[in-house]
Amino acid sequence: MYVILGGAHNGKRKYTEKLMEQLPAKERILCEGHLPKAENINENGRYIISNFEQIILPYLHEPEEKAARQIFEQLMQIAERAELFCICTDTSRGVVPLEKEARQLRDTCGRLYQKLCNEAQTVIRVWYGIPQILKGESHGQN
Repeated sequence: MYVILGGAHNGKRKYTEKLMEQLPAKERILCEGHLPKAENINENGRYIISNFEQIILPYLHEPEEKAARQIFEQLMQIAERAELFCICTDTSRGVVPLEKEARQLRDTCGRLYQKLCNEAQTVIRVWYGIPQILKGESHGQN
């Protein structure tokens, strides 16, 4: 599993596309704001999942850790059967929201991202288009 993280509009998607060009060709399956059902996973596919804020919204009635764990477990089911790229928008470097729901969304994202980064073979932070390998390797892509 690859985790590519960074701020909004910082080049994460562009970097992910370049990185995938360095890997053997596979069908790309983009899941923006939703997770595919485990029974529909294409084992020869390369899943690119992004917009985790949208994925988390239906779980806001749950405690943060429980919500993060449930989503993480679904992602691990995908990663066990196919190649997985998670594009994560870092919202931790700004002003803490005043609204309770917005804070919970931000905090749940943070808890989920910690789990993903811990489990991933490769973690790359992209800041203003510049990749920084935090864990693993980049397959020669800069």
